[in-house]
Amino acid sequence: MARPVSSSNFDDLCWHDNALYGLRLDVGDCARGDWRSNLVLDIDHIVTWLRDADAQVRFRVAPATLTFHDVTDLKIEVDCGDSGGQIALNALSIDAITRERLQDQKICLDRPYYRWRIALNLPQGGAISFGASGLTQILRAEPVVQDQQQLTPAKRT
Repeated sequence: MARPVSSSNFDDLCWHDNALYGLRLDVGDCARGDWRSNLVLDIDHIVTWLRDADAQVRFRVAPATLTFHDVTDLKIEVDCGDSGGQIALNALSIDAITRERLQDQKICLDRPYYRWRIALNLPQGGAISFGASGLTQILRAEPVVQDQQQLTPAKRT
C-alpha cells in the first residue's frame, strides 16, 4: 500500500473529482485533557488519471481516509436542492482543496496554521471550510484501475 501523505507534500497532491462519501468529527474530551479536534473524510482518491493509446481515460482509485488536524471554525455549505423527496443522496465530488496560511492564530503556536477550503463540483457551489494545522491521508487499500472515478461500496472496505 502507498505511504501516507501529509501537509508537507500538499502542493504535489490533487483531489479533483474525488468522491466524498463520509464525514466524521473526531473530537476528544477536553475535561480529560484530550484536545483532539479532527475532521475525517472518507473519499475515493484518484491516485492516477490514465490515458491509453485510444485516448480513453481510466483511473487508479483507492479508498482513502483524509484527516485534517486541530480543526476550528467548521463551515459546511451543501445545498442539494429540493426535489420534493424524489432524488436520493449521492456522494459529494471535490473540485479542489486550497489553503492559506493564517498569521494571527491562537491554536497551534508551535507550527503553521491554515484556513482550508474544499470546493465541491457536486453539489455545484458547495464548499467545506475550516481552520486546521495540517492533513494526513491514508489509502485503505491498493488502487484499482477502472473506467469510473468512483468505487463501488464493496470496493471501499
